[in-house]
Amino acid sequence: MAVTMLPDADTFIVLVSFTVPAERRDELVQTIRTFVEEEVRHRPGFVSSTVHTSQDGTRVINYAQWESREAFEAFQSDADAMSRRGVITEFQRDGRPYTIAFQATATA
Repeated sequence: MAVTMLPDADTFIVLVSFTVPAERRDELVQTIRTFVEEEVRHRPGFVSSTVHTSQDGTRVINYAQWESREAFEAFQSDADAMSRRGVITEFQRDGRPYTIAFQATATA
């Protein structure tokens, strides 16, 4: 399933932005990948996770979509799942829900 970012999509969006030393970027990205593949993607209501890295290697952003706020909050409240985040918790991060304000696409 492809990631769909539509302003009127009925999904709950969470962006988590990490500040990371450039030499640890790959470690963080791999840990997020493992956590998503082994834990998150099997959760009820999970739609997708897309991870972006800055070209200077000091920022990592996880764009996550859930079917609802309730599904996301149920996942977050699972202490067992949260204990499996590994080094993800070591980095300064800011995570919060967002809505798409507008979207522009190229014309043919």
